[in-house]
Amino acid sequence: MHHKLETQLLLTNFIQFVKNQFQINARTIRVDNGTKFILLRSFLQNKGIELQNSCIHTPQQNGVVERKH
Repeated sequence: MHHKLETQLLLTNFIQFVKNQFQINARTIRVDNGTKFILLRSFLQNKGIELQNSCIHTPQQNGVVERKH
C-alpha cells in the first residue's frame, strides 16, 4: 500500500477474497482510530460487518504489527 487512500479498495477486495476462498463472511473488522477508516463505516454497515475501534494509546490492542513498532 502506497497511500492511505488505497485502504478502502484493499479492504473491500480482501473481504471479497475471504468470501470466495473460504466461503465465510467477515463479521468483525478491528481498526485503530485512523481517519482512513471513516469512509469504510457505511460500506461495512451495508455488508453487516461490525467495525470495532481500538482504544486510543493502546497499541497492544492493534495486533502483532503494531507491537513491533
